[in-house]
Amino acid sequence: MGRNAFIGLVHAIIAIAGQIVFARILDPLQQGIAFVFGLSWPPGVAMSGTRAQATGVCLATLVAFAAGALLGTQRRERPWGAVVATAVWLALGAAVLSYTTFLTSMFPAEALIERGLLRAVFAADRYALPLLAIGALLGGSTTSKTLLRAAAGFATLAALITAGAFFARYLSYDPAVVLGLAVAFAMLSALVAGFAVAWVVKRLAFVELMYVALIAGYVLYLGMALGPSAWAKASSLPEEQVFLALAIFPTIVFGALLTVGASVGFLLHGGGRFDPGFRYEIDIARRYLAARSRDAFVGLVTFFAVAGVCLGVMALIIVLSIMSGFENDLKTKILGAHAHVVVGKHGDDFTEYGDVEGQLMDTKGVETVAAFVMGDAMVSTDVGLSGTLVKGIEASSEQGTKALRATVTKGEFEYLEHPEEIPGACPRIEFPPPKAPSGKPGEPLELLEPAIRQPCKDRRVLPGILIGRELSKTLRAYVGDTVKLVSPASEEIGPMGPMPKLRRFRVAGIFYSGMYEYDAKFTYIDMEQAQRFFGMRQRASGVEVKVADIDDTARIVEEVKRRLGGHPYTVKDWRSMNKELFSALLLEKIAMFIALGMIVMVASFLIVAVLVMIVLQRKKEIAILKSLGSSDASIMKVFVVQGLILGCGGALLGGAIGVVVCLLVAKFGVDLDPRVFYIERLPVVMAWGEIAAIAVCAVIMSYLATIYPAVTAAQHHPVEGLRDD
Repeated sequence: MGRNAFIGLVHAIIAIAGQIVFARILDPLQQGIAFVFGLSWPPGVAMSGTRAQATGVCLATLVAFAAGALLGTQRRERPWGAVVATAVWLALGAAVLSYTTFLTSMFPAEALIERGLLRAVFAADRYALPLLAIGALLGGSTTSKTLLRAAAGFATLAALITAGAFFARYLSYDPAVVLGLAVAFAMLSALVAGFAVAWVVKRLAFVELMYVALIAGYVLYLGMALGPSAWAKASSLPEEQVFLALAIFPTIVFGALLTVGASVGFLLHGGGRFDPGFRYEIDIARRYLAARSRDAFVGLVTFFAVAGVCLGVMALIIVLSIMSGFENDLKTKILGAHAHVVVGKHGDDFTEYGDVEGQLMDTKGVETVAAFVMGDAMVSTDVGLSGTLVKGIEASSEQGTKALRATVTKGEFEYLEHPEEIPGACPRIEFPPPKAPSGKPGEPLELLEPAIRQPCKDRRVLPGILIGRELSKTLRAYVGDTVKLVSPASEEIGPMGPMPKLRRFRVAGIFYSGMYEYDAKFTYIDMEQAQRFFGMRQRASGVEVKVADIDDTARIVEEVKRRLGGHPYTVKDWRSMNKELFSALLLEKIAMFIALGMIVMVASFLIVAVLVMIVLQRKKEIAILKSLGSSDASIMKVFVVQGLILGCGGALLGGAIGVVVCLLVAKFGVDLDPRVFYIERLPVVMAWGEIAAIAVCAVIMSYLATIYPAVTAAQHHPVEGLRDD
């Protein structure tokens, strides 16, 4: 134990020194990256606390992995005593260093402490034991050739990912589509890189692949942490969640995909020659899976494994389809009464909106164009008060207001153009029946004066306003009632300063969009009335554009930017205007996918158990096959086929049940309380891309579960299997 303690102390000192050195060179490293990529940071500007802590944790774990790998290479047989000793010394050293640094300022690291880097390093040292253990496992099987192969594999992976990212930029204008394509190309690159490594070395090369996955994960993590912060600001997700995802998932995904690609490469070329066929392996696999009287327990576990995959896939399809239905319903409501693209202008002098409308109408794919005026105000009645977002629209444009007209449930949209037709706008005046001058019957009646016969001719008619259903409940205002709009922005100056502008409107209609926020906050008036109310004569807040195909919005945005010439005009599409909402929905779907995917993962462990039991029971048959000349790759094929039969069978069965359930729910429906959910029926939208992704993930998990039992079976020596016979 004394030697292990001494070795642990030496490695702990090296690790802590390396962490501090890494932390100290962080700023120059960041400036160097900025210089290489042509970016610029003001000198002396530190990163945010979250990014600094993330970088510190990344560097600390990197040092711990390196220390563990060094221990594994030095003590290949029994490194665990030194690993535990190193972890203990690291924890003690971090505690002492943090105490002396914070209390006595013994080290010149005040700036780093304020940014949280050393605090992150000390926090990472608490988890030194598992990091050192993983490094020791890899280091125990590491040679110089291993590192060379890992470097070649990482170079191949990096080259393929870079090529795929550049290729994705030329396939679409939509940044979300480009990002999705880049991720898809990166996953495909991992498969190809793993396949290439196994093809060259003619074995699975698990250690090399783990090194490649770790290097790729660290490079991605450090690149995001040290690189420009524009990507983090563009995301609506908190930085903590983004960095946590970057710290965990890329390495796991790269490792899984590299392993899948390597196993495929070994199966096709592991015997020393290219052998893509499954001549007899499928028949043997089916025979092993067939339940017999002596294999009843194996058959029971097999049933549970298939049922687990089936339930996991079915639950994923149903839940994600319902969430997609809510997302689609939300998107429909948002895009129904609002623009797909909004063109604005810096400043408050957007007077040339008519010319802009003409340029936009000439753009291919544009359906309607309409200017609008937007402003904040307070709306009140005698019994209610609420803030509102007043939007002035061109009520005479039937095509531009088609979606809004369809949402009016009470009153008429046309009342905005003709407010005199609003019920109650011109109250009927009752007059007594006319009498003869002398009161004798038969004499001619006195004629009423024109002004009396047309009582609304000289009366001032209040302009109309559309309010939402929820706002109507708040104000207790209905069609024909009078409401008051108060705007703090006013040009009138009183004794106490600027006077708020107040104007009366009459409710022309009540709309119901299905979105609580819209129905509770939005009000619509005629654009001319809005210009007068907000003091924006001959000016507009922006121009709304509706396109024929919302999936073509990105191309239209680029075309509009080119036509307008950029500054001072701004162009935003519906995705950027509702980024926070759709990002939250996407995050919920990802979280649900991960949570329910655990069911499939548990089922994959059952597949491992089934195959391990079959391997133990079939040692004799495996020995006979190898004695007859079967290669290790051929033996692996037998058990890989068994796992794929279980996984694919469960995935197909679960997919079929999930699709049938979704179709039944979509056809017969599930009624919901609209007062609670703001929707009358449970929406279900099956995205076939998501269903295919679920099935592929289930098959990949099942395939990964077959690798360990298949490798174990392939490593059996024929003599051991036939020794007892």
